[in-house]
Amino acid sequence: MTIDDFASNEAVAKELGDRLRQARIGYPLTQAQLARRAGVSQRTVANLERGADVTTGSLVSVLRALGLLSRMEMLVPAQEPGPLELLSEEPRRQRVRASRKTGTGTAWKWGDEQ
Repeated sequence: MTIDDFASNEAVAKELGDRLRQARIGYPLTQAQLARRAGVSQRTVANLERGADVTTGSLVSVLRALGLLSRMEMLVPAQEPGPLELLSEEPRRQRVRASRKTGTGTAWKWGDEQ
């Protein structure tokens, strides 16, 4: 099954569970072994594979134990800054000020008026 925007929540959860089961079997691990590695109960692993509701923390733990956590980056990629955000990050331009020095670089002394 392809997971798309038109699939029901239940169908997506079932497909996700099937894919996690295939990954676990491909390792090969039993549900009990995976549960120990992930730090969750065997019932949580079974619920996840059935497509039942589990906490996000449990899902993350199981994905980490299967070496799949880095693939979450593809699920919800980080947002790139938009054009307006990029403009606001640029340093503000500063005005150029005239030098306060007088003359050609020599210091002025009393009596040099001529």
